[in-house]
Amino acid sequence: MTAPEKGPRQRLEIRPFAHPARFLELQRGFYRNDPNFVPPMASAEAWQLDPRKNPFFRHADVGLFAAFVDGRCVGRISTTRDRVHDEFHGDRVGFFGHFEAIDGATTQALVDHAAAWCRARGADELRGPVDLSTNNRCGLLVEGQPGPPILMMPHNPPSYAGWLEATGLAKAKDLLALWGTSDGLDKPRIGKLVDHLARRSSATVRRLDMRAFDRECEVLWRLYEKIWEKNWGFVPMPRDEFLAQARDLKKVANPALLHIAEVAGEPIAFAVALPDVNVATKACNGRLFPFGWWKFLSALKATHVLRVLTLGVLPEYRSKGIDMLLMHRVMTDGESVGFHACEASWILEDNRAMLGPLETMGFRPWRRYRIYSKSLR
Repeated sequence: MTAPEKGPRQRLEIRPFAHPARFLELQRGFYRNDPNFVPPMASAEAWQLDPRKNPFFRHADVGLFAAFVDGRCVGRISTTRDRVHDEFHGDRVGFFGHFEAIDGATTQALVDHAAAWCRARGADELRGPVDLSTNNRCGLLVEGQPGPPILMMPHNPPSYAGWLEATGLAKAKDLLALWGTSDGLDKPRIGKLVDHLARRSSATVRRLDMRAFDRECEVLWRLYEKIWEKNWGFVPMPRDEFLAQARDLKKVANPALLHIAEVAGEPIAFAVALPDVNVATKACNGRLFPFGWWKFLSALKATHVLRVLTLGVLPEYRSKGIDMLLMHRVMTDGESVGFHACEASWILEDNRAMLGPLETMGFRPWRRYRIYSKSLR
């Protein structure tokens, strides 16, 4: 008896996906056999994709899309047109992010869809992967040490680079993650150097006052707007959006890792580092309920890795070693509460003003991420 013939394979269909948490959960299906995959904490992250909750949507149009064949999800992608980005840079860039696909053909269809969506909204360039904006997760992992990603950094199969490049996307900029450990730093030499820099610059470093968190965040926001305004890809964050992100990160913040540098009582620089929450997210498989919260909290207490998420100095105070003062304080205070390894990320590949001091301290590049672009003209 011959087996019945299978019906024709249905064509790939790309359709809008309205539910943020379910859109995030789609990612699990692409990494079932990847031991380094960290599942999304959809219950905690979904607000960022919800126009009712994230102030980002007040100045940006966002699309969430999933690709299906025979009822099975074979890819997903997000699209963004941000008016703040256009006004700040004087260009018309559309972004794609949250990218996943099972093969090159699906990748081509998703990128074509993103390009058409962005072009229809006035974009003349497509850039990504960027999840909404460069203030969020961005870049494609293209080389580096194996292992799970650190907090808020991407993870993807090696095949993605070739598939995206086959669609006509080309490198726009590489982002570097640097790695350092307490044991790998020359502490006596760095200590002497930091003392010299502190005397020369008259700068002092203090921890954020967590009892006045909102007031401190106002200080950080004003610094943020001035520090990164010349950086490639920088996108200003309106005050309400900055505060919303800060309050979200406060849930996992450790006061020993948050610092402001001042000269004569005036804030001139700051550093924000966070525990590597990915360790805890992986421990509970991205689900806090009903019993995952216990695994999450236990793993979070045990993590010894931190990520320096943001470190910047006002332009007029650069080249004075303030960045090294802050980094040294993060490492020493972090070590005092149990953190012994640090990822500093991400840093533009050509930002020698930031890479140099980190390398002097003993940090070394260990992962490279790429943002691609192509013209839509």
